[in-house]
Amino acid sequence: MSTTDRFAGTTVLVTGSAGALGRSLVRQFVAAGSDVAATARTPDALAELLEETGPEHAVALPLDVTDPTSWGAAVGAAEERFGRPVTVLVNNAARLVPGTTESIGVEQFRAVLETNLLGALHGVRAVLPSMRRAGGGSVVNVGSISALAPAPGLIAYSTSKWAVRGMTATMAKELARDGVRVNGVYPGIIDTPLAHDPVTGEELVPVDGFPIPRQASVEEIGRYVLFAAADATFSTGGEIVADGGFLLGAVA
Repeated sequence: MSTTDRFAGTTVLVTGSAGALGRSLVRQFVAAGSDVAATARTPDALAELLEETGPEHAVALPLDVTDPTSWGAAVGAAEERFGRPVTVLVNNAARLVPGTTESIGVEQFRAVLETNLLGALHGVRAVLPSMRRAGGGSVVNVGSISALAPAPGLIAYSTSKWAVRGMTATMAKELARDGVRVNGVYPGIIDTPLAHDPVTGEELVPVDGFPIPRQASVEEIGRYVLFAAADATFSTGGEIVADGGFLLGAVA
């Protein structure tokens, strides 16, 4: 099967589609032959993206990942639009609020967990009936190197991503007999606006000392997600790390 049709006949739901990585994921899934439900809190933000992909293989849907009712509506709308079950879910939506152990507010901490952790849980629960009807499916939880190494100053974000990592492994074991694979992709620093100071444009995390001394592009991280979704057929509970060697430590 060619790279342009390995997703033919599948319906993929991508959360956080308005962000830089989310937009790239939608483009790449469509290019690989999938029908894509691109979701965001405000689907109007996806209008330009859908002009690129064309309306026949992508639809913009509203989704508040913290709301199970919103999830049910999005999955139902995707199934109605494309006429088949959702068999690939990419939990990509994320919220990041800076703060240390002492400085972050409890409500801010809770809001990060609601999006990053409970949002992923709600998503898997919402798509499971579809995947079971189809005889199986694939979930990709987009994590972070903050789930693999301490991230001082990002206590809420790091905590949420460590928790999603554990949830990914547990889901993988629980859902294996349903034919549902659940894997995690753990990117390093990605070249998006979030990686730069909004005033100076400087890198918030300098990468010069990394073994691969640059930020990742959204396109190359997207390729890891598509691999986990379609090609990693003998992997569940897996951890695909794409960190530029960050975990190895700085090069002397």
